[in-house]
Amino acid sequence: MSAYVPAVLLVWDRIGDYHAARFAAMEKAIGNKVFIADLGGNDALYGWKNPLQKQKGYFSLSDKPVEQPDFLNRIRTFIRLVRNQKIEVAGLAGYGRPEYLAMLLICKLLNIKVILFAESWYGDNKVLNFLKGKFLGQTCHGFLVSGLKAKEHFEKKLGLNPEKIRTGYSVVDNGHFSRHGNYEKENMLLCVARFSPEKNLVRLIRAFKKSELASGWTLLLVGGGPQKPELEQEIGHFPGIQLADWLSYAELPLLYSRARFFILPSSFEPWGLVVNEAMAAGLPIALSENVGARPDLLTEENGFVFDAQNEESILQCLNRIGNLSTGQSNEMGEKSKSLISGFTARIWAEKFMELAE
Repeated sequence: MSAYVPAVLLVWDRIGDYHAARFAAMEKAIGNKVFIADLGGNDALYGWKNPLQKQKGYFSLSDKPVEQPDFLNRIRTFIRLVRNQKIEVAGLAGYGRPEYLAMLLICKLLNIKVILFAESWYGDNKVLNFLKGKFLGQTCHGFLVSGLKAKEHFEKKLGLNPEKIRTGYSVVDNGHFSRHGNYEKENMLLCVARFSPEKNLVRLIRAFKKSELASGWTLLLVGGGPQKPELEQEIGHFPGIQLADWLSYAELPLLYSRARFFILPSSFEPWGLVVNEAMAAGLPIALSENVGARPDLLTEENGFVFDAQNEESILQCLNRIGNLSTGQSNEMGEKSKSLISGFTARIWAEKFMELAE
């Protein structure tokens, strides 16, 4: 006799390819008893395409974009959905929006278990952390967090039971990003990041201009965003730095296949799924200390770490990259692929169901 499987609902702000990978993994784990919903059909920030729009089991809680207020309609739709589908376990994307706070209370009233998804590891206000911990401890059955930084935050700062916390929330479809095109590696340092101040791209540009990589390498910044005019001014007529706007999910594997090294210089980064992508594509990585994924995904064998606030530290890191032989960088890239194999959508689904028991 097979074990009982509960009906599961997964809720995010808006559904993109990253969520579709998790949904597919959950379907493999529990069959057609999994449902997925988003707060709105699109967003102004990333412009994600929804690959599940016509998928059985997908629901939208509002016709409005996620940035537009539609609180009452979203909550009414959520209540109908959990009742109609007899949902017993809900996975909710954090508590940063009022809709999620309301959903936590509704699930508590309806005796629905909540597994909270979270990447946060920041916030030192002791009173606020105490109140958060008490509220989440009363309304959540478990916590599926991004990695070690988030786990420590939920345990030590929010005071939550470590037995109810698992790492491994932040995953991508590794197989998608390991599909290489027929391109040989170029001396390209790749950074995939939105052009906004917290990504720290100005310091990276300044350091690259002074580095040994400036002769013979290309720094390619991909992402687009509000800081583009400032970055263009910072680059000036320097030939070795290129900017490219946002690329689609389908275009990214070919981009990664061309690069020799990946860098993410963020001064603030809750996790950084682009790090997973680069590692799945077999790239060695250079990360600032402020990247949330660093303690989980970066070792001395697959890359380098630097101080995001210190241009000299970034410069030294770039020079270390320039001093690597092709064989050394390839070996580091293989280590990246090995490390990221422990961060998959399948493992994510297993940990979710483990918490739901």
